[in-house]
Amino acid sequence: MDLGKIGFFQLAGTRLDYLAQRQKLVAENVVNANTPDYQARDLKPFDSVMDGIRPVETARTSGLHLASTRSTAGFREEGRAALWESTPSGNAVSLEQEMIKGSETRDAFALTTSLFQRNVQMLRMAWKNG
Repeated sequence: MDLGKIGFFQLAGTRLDYLAQRQKLVAENVVNANTPDYQARDLKPFDSVMDGIRPVETARTSGLHLASTRSTAGFREEGRAALWESTPSGNAVSLEQEMIKGSETRDAFALTTSLFQRNVQMLRMAWKNG
């Protein structure tokens, strides 16, 4: 069975590639924290990869089912860069901000790998029992 043909595993693999690239950029930003005129770099949010993909919605098969009140719009963070300052040498790397990005990336990686492993376990159980 080729897991690469299953949509969830394709998405999880894409997410892991994205997180690896983001962690690399965060590391480069930290390394260049004292380089004059260096501007911190980051990737676009992963949500941009999901553009054009319809969100999953719960099907209401009966009029007695409750309608969802939850918004499907993603959470976006805007204006965060304005909170950080640059040094007189023109360097705009904030080590605090990079640590936050690194922690977010680590947590997202742990979540994605955990979901990946759980889905593989579920497929193994179905394979054994089926």
